[in-house]
Amino acid sequence: MTQFLNFQKLEVNGESKAEALAKAPFGIMGDATQAFKNWKAKQNIVTEAGIKEFMVDYLAKKSKNVAGAGFSITLEAAVADTRERPYTIIDRKNEQGKRKYKTIYQLFDKETGALIGQTDTTKAEAKKLAKDLIADGFHGKMVCKYTKQVVEGECVAFEAEYTPSKSCKNGRYLVFGICNS
Repeated sequence: MTQFLNFQKLEVNGESKAEALAKAPFGIMGDATQAFKNWKAKQNIVTEAGIKEFMVDYLAKKSKNVAGAGFSITLEAAVADTRERPYTIIDRKNEQGKRKYKTIYQLFDKETGALIGQTDTTKAEAKKLAKDLIADGFHGKMVCKYTKQVVEGECVAFEAEYTPSKSCKNGRYLVFGICNS
């Protein structure tokens, strides 16, 4: 058995095999699952040292101990989300009476899109606010947008959340290889 200074073995998880294997610190050259199952069937007792020996021998045989090369073993295959509409929308009923809206003038930085000021009075007041912001040291371009905000009644219209299919699950993979460093 050859000793490696940069041999590494770790378990990675992901929604798909490709996503999980992308987390490996080395390139995955192939799948060693079937070879691992065959080796495991021939063993009376499987130990961590025996598993590491299998991995080191497999690397020497298949990759000629090239740095940056590795292989994967599937512990639990990922099951993809197959729902056509993987979301749930919950409407919120307005129980506080009729909604009342107010026009708000909001000033945004054109470069970053950040809100830098707002007023709920008049357009002239919004222009005055813009002048004051520039006088106070703002050196950029801004844009004023009209928005309507709820001042009376329920302001939340609905809630939405990601809902995967029931059989969907992340996969578990054991990756092993030789790191570059």
